[in-house]
Amino acid sequence: MIQTILDALSFGGLYGLAALGIGLVFGVMRLVNFAHGELIAIGAYLLVITVPSLGLLAGIAIAVVGTALLALLMELGVFKRLRSAGPAVLLVASFGVSVFLQRLYEVIFGALPISAQVAPWMNGVIDIGGTTVTRGSIVTIILAMVLLVGMWFFIDRTTLGLQIRAASSDFQTARLLGVRSNRVIGAAFVFSGILAAAVAFVVVTQRGSVDPLFGVNITILALVGTVIGGLGSLQGAALGGFLVGSTISLLNAFLGNYRVYTYTWLFILVIIVLIVRPGGIVASRGTKERV
Repeated sequence: MIQTILDALSFGGLYGLAALGIGLVFGVMRLVNFAHGELIAIGAYLLVITVPSLGLLAGIAIAVVGTALLALLMELGVFKRLRSAGPAVLLVASFGVSVFLQRLYEVIFGALPISAQVAPWMNGVIDIGGTTVTRGSIVTIILAMVLLVGMWFFIDRTTLGLQIRAASSDFQTARLLGVRSNRVIGAAFVFSGILAAAVAFVVVTQRGSVDPLFGVNITILALVGTVIGGLGSLQGAALGGFLVGSTISLLNAFLGNYRVYTYTWLFILVIIVLIVRPGGIVASRGTKERV
């Protein structure tokens, strides 16, 4: 039972980080960034390639910097030129960037999975009160808590964070009040890349391999969490992602041999939530457009 609860918390934290990364970009640009999955994938690739030769800490540093730079490159190379476009154009553009990066990863790294032991010690177990639990669950919960609290402090207590929050509520008004759009949007992409690198670290240590579609599934489910949490609300995005991740973990545990129906029950619950709260659990008044 303890392991089930820890798994639910770790999965919830993992999807909460992924959803927050998506929510940051949506908040300031009203852009649903499907290419967020490719940010997770490049972080995993960098970890798998660098950790065996350079060590864990150096590999993590390279993955974080590389993922943040790719996120910023997306903004400068593609989305900056489309800021005046409508939500539908941005949506198609993000999907195009996603597919392009998947094909690019196939060319550079190959279509087959690349395997490596990034942090094998996370696969071990520890004894808590006579109950055996996995180290990976504990590390994921701690990492998620540290990053979520750190992001909360940044958003709530720093000048740049307050500008991002203001832009998330009403971007046009924030610009009129002196918020520099290039700085805010660039920062949102960079921090979404850092969160994607954290997600990549957790997932690649669990799977032990990475392929060009590595981040697709978690991005789709994190997007679901962002929607039910409340598009345009950073707190809602993190909460929705946490609820989706913990629900998946609990359904897998309790359905047993019928876990093949996990996603069926998940989306039934999502539909119920959206019927009751169409604007999301934490509805944002500043969200005027839906993609």
